[in-house]
Amino acid sequence: MAKIKQVTIDRIPEYVEVDDQKVNNIIVNTEIEFHPLDVIGNMEYILHLFVFDIHGTKDVPVLLSNWDDSKMLRIECDKRKDDFLCKETILLRSEEVQKKNTTIKTPMALKLGKLQDNTSVYSRQFKVFATIIPAIDRASKWSESFESQLVFTA
Repeated sequence: MAKIKQVTIDRIPEYVEVDDQKVNNIIVNTEIEFHPLDVIGNMEYILHLFVFDIHGTKDVPVLLSNWDDSKMLRIECDKRKDDFLCKETILLRSEEVQKKNTTIKTPMALKLGKLQDNTSVYSRQFKVFATIIPAIDRASKWSESFESQLVFTA
């Protein structure tokens, strides 16, 4: 099974512009170490990257793993929910990597809607959550909502 050794960010903008028309670009470097059996077996993985604006203590990420359709849920800490900014999904094939350690460079676009009409500057803490899911793994998915009626009988 592969493992994520390190996640770093390049091209961090000095200012992240908050506007419906602006896009702020970063590059996320994900260093992955493949197990020798991954390379021998030509294992496939999906790398999911999620960017959050952290408010206080980080929310606890809960991943519903479903290959390329995985969903991220979060358990709030300190009653302050972190803002989700963007997600990228990359298919990785260990046969294409051909080495034990590799770094995947992923361009990502942070888009924040307009918050207010003034141009105040606020310092924020952004973090990337990376997770890698092997082709041979569990899969999870919620059903669509449905509605019914409860009947109480005596």
